[in-house]
Amino acid sequence: MDQVAFFTENGWIYWRPILLVLGALAAALMTLALCILRKRRIAALLLALPLAVVLSLFFARIIHWYCRYESYESLRAALQTLEGGGYSLIGAFLGVPLALGIARLCKLEDNLPALLDCAAPGAALGIAIGRLGDLFTYADRGKMFVTNPALQRLPYATTVVNATSGATEWRFATFFMQSLVGAVLFVLLMVMFLLRSKRRRDGDVALIFLTLYSISQVVLDSTRYDALFLRSNGFVSLEQILCAVVLVGAVILLSVRSIRNDGFRVFHIVMWVAALAGLGGAGYMEYYVQRHGDAYMLAYKLMTAALLLCLLAILLLLLVRKRRRGRRIAPSH
Repeated sequence: MDQVAFFTENGWIYWRPILLVLGALAAALMTLALCILRKRRIAALLLALPLAVVLSLFFARIIHWYCRYESYESLRAALQTLEGGGYSLIGAFLGVPLALGIARLCKLEDNLPALLDCAAPGAALGIAIGRLGDLFTYADRGKMFVTNPALQRLPYATTVVNATSGATEWRFATFFMQSLVGAVLFVLLMVMFLLRSKRRRDGDVALIFLTLYSISQVVLDSTRYDALFLRSNGFVSLEQILCAVVLVGAVILLSVRSIRNDGFRVFHIVMWVAALAGLGGAGYMEYYVQRHGDAYMLAYKLMTAALLLCLLAILLLLLVRKRRRGRRIAPSH
């Protein structure tokens, strides 16, 4: 049950939707501010931002209905009201880029990667604020019990009332950790956005955001006891699958860019092997943690290490450039 923020004459308002709205507003205002700073066309945002809200809510509801169809009478019922049921954050990762792409198609902005760069820090800030709303609910807590009294506090754990026994349980604070990840990403992305570099291309800030966020969510989504799964798959969550797709896509994109700039090298093969080994290791540890429920800490440490190997490969593909030696021409006599 959600915690009530305050009562009104017509009912009550919960904390969770308040923080979700604040997160969305913070993301929109930050995106607008960065677009102004980079002198992008404001007309594009005037179309994209309200469209992004509509599309994000639509996709978020559709995805949640698909994964949790038993919570709804029908798809039509799920779309007719914003109350009840739930939403998937994945919807925002579909709705926002699509809205910005529509603005680009309408020729209100000619540089979509630059728009995505402006939206990335705001997205991280919105996640940091919006995820705090789950501290005021009894849903979506981590599946790991925290028995060490020294860790029975934020940011490690939060309380949940067991619906069956009524007992208070300390569980891993999954969503608070996601909020912290969003805050850290916001700071990193702002530094990257503000520090101009000749080697950085438009779209790199958004690419780094998607990469780092995907790395974190592969682990954190595994800690949830109510992660969203495909109807035909109860092993790897939908969010983990999409995060893996993002990481593979980043490797492919950066590999193509690197090969075009410097030509094909053994370096690329090494990076591909490292990235695939990292993703494969993370996948195996997901299998392991589901078969050995008492080995959470070991599994998630090894999963994180494997994903950091994948991250290292992606960063090296982004940053490493072949040194080109200029030819020395002998002076003529």
